[in-house]
Amino acid sequence: MKQAERSFPLPYFKINKNFIVQSFSKEASILCGTPENLLDIVDEESVDKVKKWVSPDLHNSALEIHLKPLNGEVEPLTADMYVTWNNDLYAEVIVMVKDEKLTKVTNTLHQLRSRLNETNFELLEEKEKLEEAIEQNNKLSAPFIELTNDTALIPLFGDLTSEKMQTVEDYLLQSSQKEDIDRLLFDFTAVGEMNREGVHVLANMMTSLFYMGTEIIVIGVKPKQAKQLYELDVPLEVKFLHSLQQAISKYCL
Repeated sequence: MKQAERSFPLPYFKINKNFIVQSFSKEASILCGTPENLLDIVDEESVDKVKKWVSPDLHNSALEIHLKPLNGEVEPLTADMYVTWNNDLYAEVIVMVKDEKLTKVTNTLHQLRSRLNETNFELLEEKEKLEEAIEQNNKLSAPFIELTNDTALIPLFGDLTSEKMQTVEDYLLQSSQKEDIDRLLFDFTAVGEMNREGVHVLANMMTSLFYMGTEIIVIGVKPKQAKQLYELDVPLEVKFLHSLQQAISKYCL
């Protein structure tokens, strides 16, 4: 096992089909040391999920997992794992720890939903809290992550609805105008259903960013999703790439 020859701005592992780590990035060692096996950093509740979805039979996969508590943390860390198999023997894995605020909001959302299922007491108050949590969760469903001085990543999570896109639109437009940011990577890998109205809001936002001089790259989009985007007049200059790894290699190394 050795440190990867290429430099990655995110935690990166190269593994074999038995999850043995072949190489890793500096950011990976900072996050979780130098594990011999990728499963060593995965919380026990997520191990079966990783075994199921990280397989050569699935060429590309994206899944939400929990990492074992690291660096003095008490609770497991929520993270997104992106996997691309180069062949039947080796895969490249990128681990993106979710924003702490997003994790807390998601946990709050689950807790509130459970309580609403268990009791009808204080239903109205709990309903209002749930709606507030959903709105906050929407705001954090498209975080703005600066990868380099001129490139930022916007990973999209869950279903694309008009409410969610309208919630994040102003924030993303303002963040994209930061000095020197001239390229945005919209990652669709973790996107579920695409509501037509939500896609319309997103397409208009991409058009606005394009006219502001920002280069737009769309990552991990499925054929059905690409068709929906084109039907709503996304600028022809928008570029499409297969995976997050490909985008990072092209624009961040």
